Amino acid sequence: MNENIQEFLNFLEHEDDTDYGDFKREVDLHLLRLSESLRPLSSEQLWRLRKLREELLWMYHDDVEDMRSHLKEEIPRLEPGL
Repeated sequence: MNENIQEFLNFLEHEDDTDYGDFKREVDLHLLRLSESLRPLSSEQLWRLRKLREELLWMYHDDVEDMRSHLKEEIPRLEPGL
C-alpha cells in the first residue's frame, strides 16, 4: 500500500475527535495533504477525492464513526495504479 495512504489510515485510526465539526476540519486537512502527496492524480483519483471531501463536509449527518468507517473503506481505493 502507498505510504501516504497508509499514513492517512493510521491518522484516521488514532484521530479522537467526537465533535463532528472538529473531526471534519481535521480530516479535511489530512485529505488535502494526501491529495498533494499523491500527485499527479489520475482522473479517477481526483473524482474519488472530490467525492470524499463533499461527503465529509456536506453529506454525512454529524456521525463521526459512520464517516470514519466510510473513509476507511474508500481511501485504499486511491492507491495509484488501481
